[in-house]
Amino acid sequence: MNLRTLLILLCMIPGVTAAAAAQDQILNYRDADLSEFIRDVALATRKTFIIDPEVRGKVNIVSSDPVNETELFETLLSVLRVNGMAAVPTSGGAYKITKTDMALQDGGPVNTAVTGDALTTRVFTVQHSDPLAVQAAIKPYVAKNGFSFARVGMPVVIVTDFADNLLKIAGIIESIDRDRSVVRTLVLRNSSATEMVAIAERLVESGEEDRAKRLSAIPVESSNTLILKGLPEVLDQLLPVLEDIDAGNANRGDLRVVRLKNADAETLLPVLEGLTRSVAGANAAAGQQGAVVSAYPGANALILNAKAEVQQRLIQVIESLDTARAQVLVEAIIVEVSENAAKELGLQYVLAGGDSGSIPFSVTNYTNTAPNILATTGAALLGGGLDGGSNGDDSSSSNTVTDLVRAQAVDSLLGLNGFALGAAGRIGSDGIFGVILNALASDTDSNILSTPSILTLDNEAASFLAGQEIPITTGEALGSANANPFRTIDRKNVGVQMEVKPQISEDAEIRLQIRQEISSISGPVGAGSSELITNKREINTTVQVRDGEIVVLGGLIEQNESITLEKVPLLGDIPLIGRAFRNEAKSRSKRNLMIFLRPTIVRDGADMKDITDRKYEYMTASQRGAGSKLDMDRLVREALGRQSGS
Repeated sequence: MNLRTLLILLCMIPGVTAAAAAQDQILNYRDADLSEFIRDVALATRKTFIIDPEVRGKVNIVSSDPVNETELFETLLSVLRVNGMAAVPTSGGAYKITKTDMALQDGGPVNTAVTGDALTTRVFTVQHSDPLAVQAAIKPYVAKNGFSFARVGMPVVIVTDFADNLLKIAGIIESIDRDRSVVRTLVLRNSSATEMVAIAERLVESGEEDRAKRLSAIPVESSNTLILKGLPEVLDQLLPVLEDIDAGNANRGDLRVVRLKNADAETLLPVLEGLTRSVAGANAAAGQQGAVVSAYPGANALILNAKAEVQQRLIQVIESLDTARAQVLVEAIIVEVSENAAKELGLQYVLAGGDSGSIPFSVTNYTNTAPNILATTGAALLGGGLDGGSNGDDSSSSNTVTDLVRAQAVDSLLGLNGFALGAAGRIGSDGIFGVILNALASDTDSNILSTPSILTLDNEAASFLAGQEIPITTGEALGSANANPFRTIDRKNVGVQMEVKPQISEDAEIRLQIRQEISSISGPVGAGSSELITNKREINTTVQVRDGEIVVLGGLIEQNESITLEKVPLLGDIPLIGRAFRNEAKSRSKRNLMIFLRPTIVRDGADMKDITDRKYEYMTASQRGAGSKLDMDRLVREALGRQSGS
């Protein structure tokens, strides 16, 4: 009786399942058909098997101990392997039983936990060796119809085989893929460590196809030492070559030209001259010749005349200083808010009589208001002279007086602000009178906004000016006998001025020395004077700002209030009536000036492009928003041309 017959009989017993029937059973198969054994295992383990038509064979199994479901399934896998078959799991959970060569082509699941005779695929990561070399080393240990894969540039080896064989292959790969590299140092006396790194890497040019021969070279500039890491056989071949190159540089002469990439030769020259003076003192004590450094601005190069050892020290300093510097964009916003208010109310009059009249002369005239009562009244009454006509021979002088009075009245009216109501006339044949009522109430608000910006290198001063140059008289002189007068003048900048000098620290903070000035022309010193008065607000300070942060530099708040009262003594103090004998003017001005600043570090071309695009888009958007007919894109293309890819 075989296992299948026993299971069928046990399943006929009430309450006994196939799984329970398979437990604690002893296997005993003699020349049984392989297909029948597979059916028995499927019934006992409740697994689904898809059997290839070519699956044929005999099964002979004798067990002394009972087996459970797991042991029975592993026994099936071993039987299949003995008969040249294999079971491959499918996506639906079933197992496809076919010949081993066909099963290996289908591939097993990628699973490192599978053991025994199960067919599976495993991915081995190679860290220190060449994947192709590892594949060649394990190839004899892979099953006859097994599969292995490796590719240049991909540090993995993929193997499909039986699980127990993969464990042996994993041990082989682990023993092969080990870091056998060593570290050695080379002290250079006549060559630059940075220069020697490039030579060493060129001598050992190995890509992904030869990972074992890779070389790591690190320069230590402080001691001019080269640190090499690689396989011992590679370093044994490389070190003698590098030592010969370093020894050969000792005989290359005392002159050397060093071309600078970022620094300025004339700026760097004083630093090197100070360094060579200290070296020259030590060499003079030892009886050796000193070093001489010269600059050639045309090629931005330095010429070194010194022994090889001194040259090497100077080159180390030059390489440390000849680095690309970041830039700083400084953007400022200057806001000034002004408020002015004025109130004025007054009454002026004039009353006068002739030589024969009895009317007394009386007038109220104030300096803090316009128009002038005397000038306007005189101009109104002297249109045809005091007596209404001319006086014969005195007509020319009378006309001159009339013109002067009229000119004075016009100037007075030009200074009028607000409302004025007046009248003038005659009293009798030789009396005159005039009266003017003036009133003013004004409010003025202004908001001045300026946004200067400037881009400069780290630790380089830069300035910005948007304004005018106005002439300022500095001296006047006359020649002998008061002849040939001449005047000397100077030009003064008036407008928005900004001077900055940024310094970037390692933690992206910016130390900023800044001078910000806002100036304007107030007007002439006085009537008829050509000298000008200028308004000036200035901030000169040093601040510490983080990259991209907005900081307020400072502000100026100014508030002035003034009250001017002019009155006739005693009469101006009488209630109600006293208003006709006084003039009152009130004024109030308030000014608030604030300066905001934002520095931005520009480290590379990408940062520069972002800032340029942002400013460019702002200008084009402003043009479109204002309805301008100018097209900035077209103007830029016509003036600068279009770059490829833009």
